[in-house]
Amino acid sequence: MNIKNILTKPWSFVWGGFFVGLAQVIYFLKYETPIPITTGLAKMFGSIEENITKTDYLTRLYDADIHWIIIGILFGAFLVVLLEKEHKAWAKYPPRLAVLAFIGGATFGLGTRLAQGCTTWHYLGGIPAMSLTSIVVAVVSIPFAFLAFLLMTKLGVASYLKHHETHATVKHCVELEYPTEILCHDPEYNHRADPLRIILTVSLILLLGSAFYTAFKGESTEAVGRLPWVEIFLKTFIGTLLGVGIGKTGFGTECAVMAPKSLLMKQEHFNAMKVAKITQTMFTGLMPFTALLIAIIMFNLTILVTWIFFEWDLPVVVEAGRYKWGFHLGHLVGGPLLGIGAVLMIGCEIRTYARTGMGYLTGLASLPGFFFGYLPFTLYREKFEEIFFSKGFIEAKNILELLPDKPGIQYGFAFIYTGVLIALLVWSIKKGSQMVNVTPKEYITKSTDEVFLKGLQEAGVKGGIKTWKDVRETGKN
Repeated sequence: MNIKNILTKPWSFVWGGFFVGLAQVIYFLKYETPIPITTGLAKMFGSIEENITKTDYLTRLYDADIHWIIIGILFGAFLVVLLEKEHKAWAKYPPRLAVLAFIGGATFGLGTRLAQGCTTWHYLGGIPAMSLTSIVVAVVSIPFAFLAFLLMTKLGVASYLKHHETHATVKHCVELEYPTEILCHDPEYNHRADPLRIILTVSLILLLGSAFYTAFKGESTEAVGRLPWVEIFLKTFIGTLLGVGIGKTGFGTECAVMAPKSLLMKQEHFNAMKVAKITQTMFTGLMPFTALLIAIIMFNLTILVTWIFFEWDLPVVVEAGRYKWGFHLGHLVGGPLLGIGAVLMIGCEIRTYARTGMGYLTGLASLPGFFFGYLPFTLYREKFEEIFFSKGFIEAKNILELLPDKPGIQYGFAFIYTGVLIALLVWSIKKGSQMVNVTPKEYITKSTDEVFLKGLQEAGVKGGIKTWKDVRETGKN
């Protein structure tokens, strides 16, 4: 593959995981903590309160500021649009899906307050750091993510859940008359005349404009003049890595944790739920799960090296505050909210930022939802803390604190933990390759769209959805 194709074509999920993992590693080596995301958005919303509305719904708790990593994600995703010469505003979504995305943003936003972090923080930051809390948050979020998926099935919008809407692939599916693949395709749709899109785009411009105004006032923590330029560029670069990795692949944490269960689903289940066939390829091929493991392992190995050889502390992902519990009720309630919200938005938080940067309507609709999700917590913080944080279950911040304080035992467990992750990755690539009938090399180098179309060609598909079973059966043999 030449450089031009690398820049202008979508990538395998594998490289999305690599870019996300690389971003985590760089941030950790500089700041000794995983990448923080969601509170940054609250501070950007706070800038609107400070500069425009003169209210204090969020700023009573979060100071108005800009978040350079979020800016970087938006920029990185937009850079993908420029490189591939395809914005995603062409994809037409029904209004009810925008409403669900808004509700998802609100649900996810509240979930981040209760779970003390988003899925990026826990899945990509806590699990590599052997955080018991993050593992629990991940486990309890998964079944509720499936419940949200079933809700979308009942509402008749499950077919819209894809890694990306790629125009060339959709046009090919129009020729093959695949109804579940072409719902966003409407040659008569003019996104520039869509009132809802216009309103949401204006709200995004307002948010970004206010955040940049705050940044150049020079009073906030991340402001130009207070934060060194080298750190501004570093954080923006890290965000850009995230935006490019997600924009090029469609990587998201919610798809990743749902993928393994798809191996247990029969073809008739997919058909009954009207799951898009390219999504079936993605799920049964374990593509997002593989990407998640790559990102986790990259960060986990970095943590091990700095801990064992340089005596760094393990990163703590639990903001215990005045209540010193590492695991409490908020995690058990917040985790399910994260799972539900991520699916309704068609993307976790960082994926939503990337989708926004690429022009997806659902991304634009999700962001205002976060504001309303933060509100209950900021308005009634003390009550929330009393109910969800004051009574904990375990004081330990990570699994190692539950073990004897002996280097041999702790190092041994850490190596076993990493070994299990690596074994899962090897299995995921091998099994995923078999399921979608490609070689491991093709699995690593071909995009989801390329694997999907290759499967159609090899199965001899001439038209109609009934022959898709041949593709699935080919992958199983």
